[in-house]
Amino acid sequence: MGDCQLLSPAVHMRALAILGPGTHDKNLLLLNRAGLDVELWSNDSAESRSDLAVVLGGDGTIHRFLPQLLRAKLPVLLMPSGSGNDLARALNIPSPKISSDLTRAFVRGTAKIREIDLGIITDSQGNETHFCCVGGAGLDAIAAKFANQMPRWLRARGGYLLGAAWALLQAPSLRLRISADSREIFVQQNSCLFSFANTASFGGGLRIAPDAQLDDGKLDCVLVEQMRRIKLLRSAIALLKRHHLKLKEVTSLQAEQLRIQCDAPTWVYADGERVCLTPVEVRIVARALRMFSGT
Repeated sequence: MGDCQLLSPAVHMRALAILGPGTHDKNLLLLNRAGLDVELWSNDSAESRSDLAVVLGGDGTIHRFLPQLLRAKLPVLLMPSGSGNDLARALNIPSPKISSDLTRAFVRGTAKIREIDLGIITDSQGNETHFCCVGGAGLDAIAAKFANQMPRWLRARGGYLLGAAWALLQAPSLRLRISADSREIFVQQNSCLFSFANTASFGGGLRIAPDAQLDDGKLDCVLVEQMRRIKLLRSAIALLKRHHLKLKEVTSLQAEQLRIQCDAPTWVYADGERVCLTPVEVRIVARALRMFSGT
């Protein structure tokens, strides 16, 4: 685990706010009451003299703004109000109230932040996409696509689990070739899921990689062999009980770099968002972003 740092008190406490879908005015009021002047993010916000950035939303919101946040070089406070909130879960920020408490600590000059890792997915054209939580292909991508088509209120109330149930019915078969840290360790002809994780959970708390850490410089990878639907359902139950890594059909490892190929190009998702088709290269960037933590 990386050491936490103390933030010195600022002369003028100003925050740039990124508003995700369904943002509540009461959350902005929490920031004001905690002692921050808040301005909304704009195209020229990277030149702002603000003291921190606040993301009011979930994993999808911070995913879409990661390039801008990296350019701004401000510490980032996450105020969870999305449908998944897996990054907030990893940072021990379970509610907007905890974010408000962290804001008060910042105003007092006693706030603590962590330097967290980020992943980068590079497609066949050289385009790069940052991600903060979990990426993958197969069941995860199918579930995310299905969940993203739901109304937001349903996604926030078990929508990903419904998407996962739909994905299980599809029982995808991927002919994957995967190399990790320049070593070809998987030549898997029949797989239904491959995930690479920076956080322990995805989909609103499903702990696909229970030992993943935000600041260890590694991606925790999970490969699941293709199975018949009944056995796949049992494996899904094992995931809910956090026993899936013990199954003989499941392989796990850690890596800093990956190359993922599929005989038939397949979609790669990250942070619940569609990114690109395979082939892709994935790498971890250690301690790339400063974020407030609840511990």
